[in-house]
Amino acid sequence: MSRFFDRPVFIVAAPRSCSTLLFQTLAGAETLWSLGDESHRLFESYPKLSPMRGVVDSNRLTASLLDPKLAQSIPEQFRAQIRDRDGRSCESGSAQTVRLLEKTPKNALRIPFLDALFPDALFVYLVRDPLQNLGSIIDAWRAGSFVTYRRFPTVHGPWSLLLPPGWQGVTERPLEEIAAFQWSSTHSLIMDDLAALPRQRWTAVNAAELIADPLAVVSRLCAFIDVPLDSSLERSLLQPLPLSRYTVTAPADDKWTRHGAQIARVWPAVAPVVARINRFIDGVALPLEASGAPESAQPEVAAPAQRGMATPGRNELCPCGSGLRYKACHGRVA
Repeated sequence: MSRFFDRPVFIVAAPRSCSTLLFQTLAGAETLWSLGDESHRLFESYPKLSPMRGVVDSNRLTASLLDPKLAQSIPEQFRAQIRDRDGRSCESGSAQTVRLLEKTPKNALRIPFLDALFPDALFVYLVRDPLQNLGSIIDAWRAGSFVTYRRFPTVHGPWSLLLPPGWQGVTERPLEEIAAFQWSSTHSLIMDDLAALPRQRWTAVNAAELIADPLAVVSRLCAFIDVPLDSSLERSLLQPLPLSRYTVTAPADDKWTRHGAQIARVWPAVAPVVARINRFIDGVALPLEASGAPESAQPEVAAPAQRGMATPGRNELCPCGSGLRYKACHGRVA
């Protein structure tokens, strides 16, 4: 059955990374098929794959969990539920194979399982400014509309968003620490897992690029996925992208500053992951700059002039080792 799906495409990202926006945009391609929404119920309908059933204790799924029954049943479920951009089922057409597009945040923790299930799968790694991303995760928890596991309590209410390995150790921590844990854990596992795949099977995109120039980004992604950029999709990309269906409040570049003090407190734990992401996506996608990082979140390292070092160019990496460009780090402080 999995041969029915030719090179399925999975968007993988930390929660609240604009992945729904990217999914909604790509789903406008004439030759891509999808569930139209996320596949939480499809995967977790299998006791073996649900942390509520006690076989796994997080959303992390590895290749060892795939058995012949799942290898047949999961693609069958996808085939029965997918639709094209016009809402037609694949059963109503004569297609011998289809191109599946899938976006579920928990899939970021399932790459080895998905690779075993679909050995020709392609992955689009989406990243977003960590300040905005962390602020959005905090907002999602506080909104109460992103609860995923009501039976897993925390001091902030039932567990929200995806469930990385080790979540049990943070249930009583401040909300910003849970947000940083979810963000950092997800990115670290994505990079570990993609690094184990052939390089031609993944690409990366920065959400800022998508918002600034959707036509250029989608054109690049269509070339990577190997689907045509049809005229209808191209016309839609000449207009500003609509809001994601899961938007909590209206977007604003400085919205994260409502949580500035909390984000500053966890920034020392986040900054090394930002640096690793920038190394990982170098030459593929726009780097993360975190250009609005609060000064209290900057590394406790002397500026270059104080250390007797030559001042780098504004767009060069800051010599403090944060992984950020100088203008976004000690250049900003200066």
